[in-house]
Amino acid sequence: MKTVLLLLAILLVHLPGQIVKWDNRARYTAITISCDTDSVPVYIDGYYVGKTPLPNALTVTPGWHTVSIFPPDDGVPEQEGPSTRTMKDIIRLGKQDVMVEEGNVELVVMSYRAIDAEIEEYQRQTLSGVCLRAGMMLSLLLLITWGI
Repeated sequence: MKTVLLLLAILLVHLPGQIVKWDNRARYTAITISCDTDSVPVYIDGYYVGKTPLPNALTVTPGWHTVSIFPPDDGVPEQEGPSTRTMKDIIRLGKQDVMVEEGNVELVVMSYRAIDAEIEEYQRQTLSGVCLRAGMMLSLLLLITWGI
């Protein structure tokens, strides 16, 4: 019995051990947010993280993240209508989706002042679309009445 235990001990000592690689540890992954206006609230994936300027990079998990200057509960009612759609489109202008790869620090630049110009351009485009639709409907009605 003693020889069997001695042989097992010698065998266990000479077996190769498991090598631990420390390269598998998580690497620092973060988002740095810059904005052209101070005191603008910033949200990452719907969570409030502070107001601009944010002095430090914010640690995140690798993957896609949504950075926004509007709160996730935008107060827009669930029923659909022209004003609801417009409000949701305007809120979408203040959001950016960013892909952060493991080990990288991504810079996200939010332009709060440019949103006014983008809203005006959006309203101009949607208003011209309304005029075009009204013209087409009037033409269609004229053709229908002419045919009768």
